[in-house]
Amino acid sequence: MGFSVDSRMLVHAVHTVSGISGETFSRKFEVFRSFGFSMDECMDMFRRAPNIFRTSEDKLKFKIDFFLNEIKLDRCALISWPIYLTYSIEKRVIPRYRVLQVIKSKRLLQKGPSFLSVLSLSEEEFLRKFISRFRDDGEELLGTYKGNPLDS
Repeated sequence: MGFSVDSRMLVHAVHTVSGISGETFSRKFEVFRSFGFSMDECMDMFRRAPNIFRTSEDKLKFKIDFFLNEIKLDRCALISWPIYLTYSIEKRVIPRYRVLQVIKSKRLLQKGPSFLSVLSLSEEEFLRKFISRFRDDGEELLGTYKGNPLDS
């Protein structure tokens, strides 16, 4: 699979592969292929973040669709940083995306940060930089953040 024997990712890959059947593993590759990823790109993502193949096919489809079609993230970004597909879509990705949408609509920042950099922040950092910082709008932003992510 292209892992070096001294790679720390090898352990994660073995754990992932040993926990699912070959058929399931192939179906998950097909999920990626259905979004236009090549086999080489799929393998590259697997080598970077083997844990993405532990996600159910339905969740994987939803996450990839959300990143590519809602956020309009470039496929190359997912290939380079597939770890974002391991984040909770309900607890992290959608709530942070919604908060950034409100911040942009209210023009609270002159230049918005990249969404991937916002996803990388710890919970504490995110709250400090994008909720607490805006005292006048903090309650609305917190409500947006804590609301049901799958409502819309």
